[in-house]
Amino acid sequence: MPIVTEQLSYVYSPKSPFAKQALNGVTLTVADGDFLGVIGHTGSGKSTLAGHFNALIRVQSGRVEVDGIDLRPKKLDFKLLRSTVGMVFQYPEYQLFDESVERDVGFGPRNLKIPPDEIAERVRESLEMVGLDYEGVRRRSPFELSGGQKRRVALAGVLAMRPKILVLDEPTAGLDPRGKAEILELIRRVKKYMCPTVIMISHNMDEIAANCNKIAVMSGGSLVCVLPPEELFTRGDLLKEHGIEMPAVTRIANALADRGLDIPRSLVREDDLVAAIVAAKRGAIKAATPAKPERAQKAENNIPHTDAVKDAAKKGGDECVTFR
Repeated sequence: MPIVTEQLSYVYSPKSPFAKQALNGVTLTVADGDFLGVIGHTGSGKSTLAGHFNALIRVQSGRVEVDGIDLRPKKLDFKLLRSTVGMVFQYPEYQLFDESVERDVGFGPRNLKIPPDEIAERVRESLEMVGLDYEGVRRRSPFELSGGQKRRVALAGVLAMRPKILVLDEPTAGLDPRGKAEILELIRRVKKYMCPTVIMISHNMDEIAANCNKIAVMSGGSLVCVLPPEELFTRGDLLKEHGIEMPAVTRIANALADRGLDIPRSLVREDDLVAAIVAAKRGAIKAATPAKPERAQKAENNIPHTDAVKDAAKKGGDECVTFR
């Protein structure tokens, strides 16, 4: 299992008047290949939980294991851990710091003492993976790039470490709709070709529902549940209790079902909604079309095929063919 937490608890500023319980007994398993969404209101513990996965936040109480690495000991192999788990923070473009794109993306591999030839290969591969032209941007200052390009360079810097697990904290924050769609498509491509396990923190239920196979709901530092999106967004009581909105697709599916259209209420993806509407309309049309009497149906079946009719006409046969 890539990530396992058992009874994980964490208190900010312990033993002080400002002590705050951020996590409370969180037990969670993230399996190989999962695309896990983590949702909850501000202050629910989402980012604190994610910070434990590469030891940015150290374990106070409980257990965390990442790809077989126990994160409780004080002495950890941080280089191994952080080449296993890549973290992309909210507004990652503010993490850029080096004089050129090439040096910025290669910073992590240089710290791992990787040979220069392999660093160059990783930088090229990572920039191309995020949709940037290697030769076109490698020597440019990252601060000269557009906001979307900066975000891609920051992500490329994480990918250059070749992590098995990618953790994303609000990856589409501050982007326009087109920019959001591009980043989400990029994340799906990265998951397919580079990082098989992805954890995404987001307040956007449409993004979570459309991409994740499991959703962890956090509230008050506790893990409420982990459910597939198709199940979570049918739990009206749970959604109301924790102030979780339905994705737009699910709201539309419910509204259409309330008006009598025969479609599932658990839909969470646009393609599935479109397919369900088309199928329901076809079914309604078919049900509304009266069946032809058996005798008329037999007569229709005996009408010659158009090509056969044309052939008979060409041959000038004696048969008389009547067109209706």
